[in-house]
Amino acid sequence: MQHPDLVLLLITGLVIGSIYALISLGFNVIYRTTGVINFAQGEFVMIGGVVAAWSYALLDGRLAHGLLLVAAVAAGMLAAALTGVLLDLLAIRPLRNAGPVMYVIATIGASIVIRAAVSLVWGTEPFHLPLPEQTVALGSSSFALHQLLILPVAAVCMLLLTLFFRRTRVGQAMQACAENAEAARLCGVRTARMSTLAFGVSALLGGIGGILVTPALSMSYDGGTMLGLKGFAAAILGGIGNPVGGVLGGLLIGVLEQVSCWYSSLYKDTLALAIVVVILLVRPKGLLRR
Repeated sequence: MQHPDLVLLLITGLVIGSIYALISLGFNVIYRTTGVINFAQGEFVMIGGVVAAWSYALLDGRLAHGLLLVAAVAAGMLAAALTGVLLDLLAIRPLRNAGPVMYVIATIGASIVIRAAVSLVWGTEPFHLPLPEQTVALGSSSFALHQLLILPVAAVCMLLLTLFFRRTRVGQAMQACAENAEAARLCGVRTARMSTLAFGVSALLGGIGGILVTPALSMSYDGGTMLGLKGFAAAILGGIGNPVGGVLGGLLIGVLEQVSCWYSSLYKDTLALAIVVVILLVRPKGLLRR
């Protein structure tokens, strides 16, 4: 008979893996549009969680609970999307046509600036987003309802993003910019606008991930760094530029992380990077090629 604790770890791994999958989608959105790997993606996650929790505490007692939660979530999503747009306008657009190394340096520098700004404005203490402690029993294990909601919310985001790229002219124009920016420009596509939109959509996905994870883990000014690294690991694992591969990579890392806790929790945070190294030694282009 299967040990109930292992069932708990597997379901928790899928929940956490969904967060990694959302973050990896953010990496892929920017890469598929601009060819840039954004190492500030984790800060989008952090901004979404911190602003949502701060807004909840600020408006608590002034709005009904349902409306309060909606306002807090909307504030977190808006703040994350605005951060992404500003990152493109202030750090990426001035470097247009620069080499890939310059983009990497710019996004790493932007992540440091964002963390410093958040620590100055909101402090260094972790923020919490309190939700009703409703539990759902699955077999002999029980789970918080808001944790189980992460899976369908992440799935809906993934489906909408897939439809956006495949079924809309804007999504197809964004992909055309990555394939050949000059040809897309000659066809009338405003490549600069598509880049800004890509950063906004990517930051929005990261912000949603941060809002989803904050009730369970809380969020502080440096809380997005490790989440961003694991999301990047998921994107690389699935094949950068392949959203489906990034989703599978995120779920795989989440499950393996939690299963490793069956033996020891000491190696949980390093397991993601170790998995990427091993997989890339076997398949340098990831599990699923673009």
